[in-house]
Amino acid sequence: MEPGVILQIILITVGGVLLAAVVSSLAKRKMTESFCLTWGLIAIIIILAGILLRPAEWNKYISGMGMLLLLMIGFCIIYGAYFMSGKVSDLIRKNTELAMQVSLLNHEKEELHRRIDELSQKISLEKAHSEKTEEAGGVS
Repeated sequence: MEPGVILQIILITVGGVLLAAVVSSLAKRKMTESFCLTWGLIAIIIILAGILLRPAEWNKYISGMGMLLLLMIGFCIIYGAYFMSGKVSDLIRKNTELAMQVSLLNHEKEELHRRIDELSQKISLEKAHSEKTEEAGGVS
């Protein structure tokens, strides 16, 4: 089998695996939609590159081991970027959840302050009423 055909098969396979991983991450809510869309487009581009590009005589410029080394480096770069995208998505999700919790706590705090103000006004009114009754009772 020709080295160019092997490279095409590798590109199509990597693109397909990446597309499957992206769809799985989207289904499991591991990654946000924007990251999944971007990675899906990258996977489709890699698949199209494997289908449309016809690397001919590239083995004159780079050896088989050199190409293997470049493929491993490319895989590591793609895996690292995908891993970081997953972590950033997780942080975005946690940040959104924390913002909602802070908003709920602020609302609850305002509600408690309002109730405290109502109770303090009620107590001051009762105190004023009891003082008036004592003054009225002491005068008679």
